[in-house]
Amino acid sequence: MTTTNNANNNLSPWQPGQSGNPSGRPRGTRDLASYVLETTDGGKELVDALVSIARGVMPNVAAQKGSRPRKDQQVRPADQLKAIEMLLDRGFGRSPQQLDIAHSVTDRPLAHLSDETLRLLVESARQLEEGPEVVD
Repeated sequence: MTTTNNANNNLSPWQPGQSGNPSGRPRGTRDLASYVLETTDGGKELVDALVSIARGVMPNVAAQKGSRPRKDQQVRPADQLKAIEMLLDRGFGRSPQQLDIAHSVTDRPLAHLSDETLRLLVESARQLEEGPEVVD
């Protein structure tokens, strides 16, 4: 199966070197992050809403046009946990992921190494243990 552009597979209606969006983004459009920061007091309102949910209180957030009000004004425990997780991840950074990597000399057989290679390995290990030589 080939993925190159040709007349047979019609993956792209553009010729090579031709852009699918030659004008780019129209002037005056904002990116989402800027819009969110502008409309939520630099994100403070969003953090306050997450804190409210984490505390089990339904935040007082203005409903968007066309949205339905929630029937139950209770915060579910799952929503509380998610809000806490989001606050921790963004406030303190995600916790490092622990990787379990099995790597030791015993996992790899040394029988295939030559005597000269083994001698060099032992010599290098001794030099590391002794530390660097000081030359005057």
